[in-house]
Amino acid sequence: MELRLLSLCLVLFVLGYTQCSEAHSMQKRGTDDNSYDDIMGDEAGDDEAQNDADGGYDAEEENSIPATIQTLPTSYNVTVGRTIRLECRVEPADGAVVQWFRNGQHFFMGRLPMIAVGAERFSIADNSNDLLISEVEPSDSGVYKCSLVQVEPVYIEHTLSVQEAPRIESLTANNNGVVMEGSELLLTCKVAGSPPPQIIWSKNSEEGNKRLQEKDANFTLNGVYIRKIKHDQAGKYICYAINSVGHAQSEIFIKVLHKPRVHVPATVINSDVKVEAVIQCYAHGEPAPTITWFKDGIIVDTFSGKYNVNTQGGHSNLTVVPQSDEDFGTFTCEASNGHGSHRASASLVQRPVVASGERDGRKLAWRVHSRRPLRLLHVQVRPLQDPAGEIKEISLPIPQGKGHEYEVIYELKDLEPAEYEVIIKAKNDKDWSDSSEPIIVDYDAQPMSIQHASVLYSGNSQHSIRPAAHILFSTMFMYLLVRMI
Repeated sequence: MELRLLSLCLVLFVLGYTQCSEAHSMQKRGTDDNSYDDIMGDEAGDDEAQNDADGGYDAEEENSIPATIQTLPTSYNVTVGRTIRLECRVEPADGAVVQWFRNGQHFFMGRLPMIAVGAERFSIADNSNDLLISEVEPSDSGVYKCSLVQVEPVYIEHTLSVQEAPRIESLTANNNGVVMEGSELLLTCKVAGSPPPQIIWSKNSEEGNKRLQEKDANFTLNGVYIRKIKHDQAGKYICYAINSVGHAQSEIFIKVLHKPRVHVPATVINSDVKVEAVIQCYAHGEPAPTITWFKDGIIVDTFSGKYNVNTQGGHSNLTVVPQSDEDFGTFTCEASNGHGSHRASASLVQRPVVASGERDGRKLAWRVHSRRPLRLLHVQVRPLQDPAGEIKEISLPIPQGKGHEYEVIYELKDLEPAEYEVIIKAKNDKDWSDSSEPIIVDYDAQPMSIQHASVLYSGNSQHSIRPAAHILFSTMFMYLLVRMI
């Protein structure tokens, strides 16, 4: 208890001493502060007098506030021939000096142009620092910098993209577009535009305008390469240039030089003495071939009156009117040009000629041509699984002919299930025909006919078929009922 009273008295003594010391310090500080303020006041008066004599420091500091560019960097897109305004708004604008650069080239200092070539298209817009470009050209694309001339430079950069519709500057082919079959073809399409155009190639064909695929050619940056060109790849090729602004196209015609090729639609033709026959021949080549007809290896004599040749372009018809058996034989169509020749033959005969057959299930049909009456018709049936097996030969009745054409119809019957090869031969008073092209028939067993039983359905019964006993009971009941009545 005594120790606690002693501690309390000590604390009160310290607090009293501290307050007395602070009061004494404040009084002394007040005297010192007044003396310091008087001194500083005198010095301040001297500095203000000196600043007034120098013209005023505060005014100079206010006029030297740096200018800033309020416009944000922008990407401009414009089409060729239009006018574009690149903004550069400065705050404060009074007294600010602006200069413009394009891709590092000095364009303007204030309103003074720093370029000579093309300067008439560039100007500074009235009452602003904006750059005007009229009738823009593709070469105007680039980075434009607006910069403030001051101690601490400030600038912004605009990007200008001049968009231009595609144009095709040239479309060329090696050897001026005339190449030999088996050689290479290189097509080159040079295009311009902004953004850079995409190139698409197509070729005109019998199916119309068809886009070229990787299977047709190899594609380069702006061209097409065909390593070994074929004759059927000749024709018109089209280059398309496409971008977001528009499109353009150009075309070139390619010739592929090659030796002729000959096609004879009918290789065996039936006729008779003093009966006119026409043998057809088709030939194509580049350049267009010359067509010549031969009979048994000798050039036909068109002055004999037995032959007439009519050729138009690559199509030639030889009309023959035989006067005797000697006028029948093998006729050859030969086409030739500076790169080679090709030939195909057709036989003019008096024996029957069997055309290709048709099949509908087990029913077979052929057309037989014979200017002379038919005498015999034979069908031969051979099982495919046993090539050495027995060949079944059936004689057919001679159908009624329509002019010199006979329609023969035959249906397979009574055969074991298997695959069969069927051919037909015809004979007139001159000779047998050649065997027809074989027809393959998959002969299956005939399906058994199915007789469907009558079925009675009851709407409220659980069973859909009534047993025979139930029907018999009902019948007997009705019979007895009638007898009782």
